[in-house]
Amino acid sequence: MDIKKLLKIARLYYEMGLTQEQIAQQEKVSRATISRALDAAIKQGIVEIKIRYPLNSVEYLEEKLSKKYALKKVFVVPVIVSYPEIIKKDVGRALFRFLKQIVKDNDIIGISWGMTMAAVAEQLERVERTGVKIVQLNGGVGKSYFATNASTILEAFTNAFSAVPYSLPVPTIVDSPEIVNVICSDSRIRDTLELASNSRIAIYGIGKASTDSILFKTGYFTPEEYEELLNKGAVGDICSRYFNIQGEICDKYLDSRTIGIPLNLLKGKEYAIAVAVGEDKVKSIIGALQGGYLNCLFTDEITANAILNYQERGRINESS
Repeated sequence: MDIKKLLKIARLYYEMGLTQEQIAQQEKVSRATISRALDAAIKQGIVEIKIRYPLNSVEYLEEKLSKKYALKKVFVVPVIVSYPEIIKKDVGRALFRFLKQIVKDNDIIGISWGMTMAAVAEQLERVERTGVKIVQLNGGVGKSYFATNASTILEAFTNAFSAVPYSLPVPTIVDSPEIVNVICSDSRIRDTLELASNSRIAIYGIGKASTDSILFKTGYFTPEEYEELLNKGAVGDICSRYFNIQGEICDKYLDSRTIGIPLNLLKGKEYAIAVAVGEDKVKSIIGALQGGYLNCLFTDEITANAILNYQERGRINESS
């Protein structure tokens, strides 16, 4: 059958809505001939069938984010009730289900701390594994009464996987690079950081650069210091290391005063899992994605939509 005939049959069926039987009667051929013609129209590229997910479909959002940023795994939690604490718990449960699939005996799992990670920790349940090690990715001692929850999170992960814990009982940011060198020269701290570097799985939150952040609340910055950091283009942090919207470290001196895994080492992890919830973290998440600091993202549909909307407006090259 020639191209013109195939095109005519395809239009009658797909555009005009005629049944195959009606087309067969009109064209005075068998219904089987029409069926074969429609198959041929697809094979020859005359007809292209696409499945379009609804805009609010989490599968659509997962596919878009995964394709855009070449991610190994994207999990978007549907939002039924728009309460941040409920959303965080739902995301935490989704992450736990994923961890049950990927965590093996004798694994090394690196974890950070923070409010989102604390919500994740609350959703963990006991899993039968042996020889697992849980190690902190960055120092977890705050400078004020405001808790980092680092020890609580470490304990929850340790209990869930019947693991051996390795803590970093040091500040995450100190006064100078020289102090970092002194602290990291201690054999216990050095060994823990090496273990973190060797982890197969790393799990961490993405913090936003604002005075609402846990790093500001724990007393690591004065308001003036934080304002200076924002002026340098900071949009967020991972493991207390700040980056701009392009994913570049925005204050190298501050970075040299930070105790924890360097962000470039996250790129080599088999599972570099970021957990982030909230429209207020869109720039932080995009900066982390631009920097390539994750290959798995767990978030909610409101945040996922906001990321894609921001990206599609062509604003990812903003410096603030």
